[in-house]
Amino acid sequence: MLIRDRLREKIGMSDNEKIIADYFLKADENIEKDTVRTIAEKTYTSPSTLIRLCHKLGFTGFSDFKNKYLYEVKYINLKFQNVDANFPFRREDTAREVMSKITDLYLETIKDTKKIMDMRTLLRCRKICGKSKEIYIFSYGTYLNQAYSFKEKMMKIGKKVIISSNLNYQLYEAEIMQAGDMAIIISYSGETNNSLLIAKQCKKNNIPTIAITSVGENDLTKICDEILYISTKESLYQNIGDYSIHLSVSYMLDVLYSLIFQKEFDRFYKTKLQLAMSLEKDRKSTNSIINNEKL
Repeated sequence: MLIRDRLREKIGMSDNEKIIADYFLKADENIEKDTVRTIAEKTYTSPSTLIRLCHKLGFTGFSDFKNKYLYEVKYINLKFQNVDANFPFRREDTAREVMSKITDLYLETIKDTKKIMDMRTLLRCRKICGKSKEIYIFSYGTYLNQAYSFKEKMMKIGKKVIISSNLNYQLYEAEIMQAGDMAIIISYSGETNNSLLIAKQCKKNNIPTIAITSVGENDLTKICDEILYISTKESLYQNIGDYSIHLSVSYMLDVLYSLIFQKEFDRFYKTKLQLAMSLEKDRKSTNSIINNEKL
């Protein structure tokens, strides 16, 4: 759940804490220059009340809260420039306009995902994946399409990836994972019951986990070891086609694969070429651009 949403709900807050919560919501990005003392003065409350509220919200103190709240509101306030992620085209648009708007949506989504990528987190994820014996990917629905594309790339460089589309099987697979394995859990909301059960099983068994999820704190981010955030401009249900979500997941997995490949470039390229020559030797084309004989 976003910090903003918790401030709106005001669950378990005292009257003075609710006043401070309302101040945060109204001030938005303007809290950047605020201190504990200035907020207490503006809200006619006390510094101790403010610190207590920050602790209730799960933060170590005001500085921790402010940094994360500012990151969140700045991201939310930054809209796509040329297109609506939920309704990228309208009923009255021409075919050419639809094509142009979907192009804009793809470009905006990639830029947005890149902007929220944290390189240190990506490199830690590369290390986890690189040294793992088996990589399990847990998700459901159409996210599995992106997961299978990642699996195919990884198989071709000799890395084993296991995916099950059966939700019941996923729970069993999470339970029997062994030391040296790791899990990637894909959930846009980060609140899917199955994903949370799997993450908890992995944590109990000391299996490293990477969550691919939306910006903002959710239950999945509280459990997993590493978090890779994807573009979060699209509604869960009120959209035309999950374009932005799917593209962002695909882009994130492609970046992760590329970083893994780049780490041992020569070895992985040799493996990929050997497997392709052995298993795909009948693939041919009369198109000189893609003809394998040019290699």
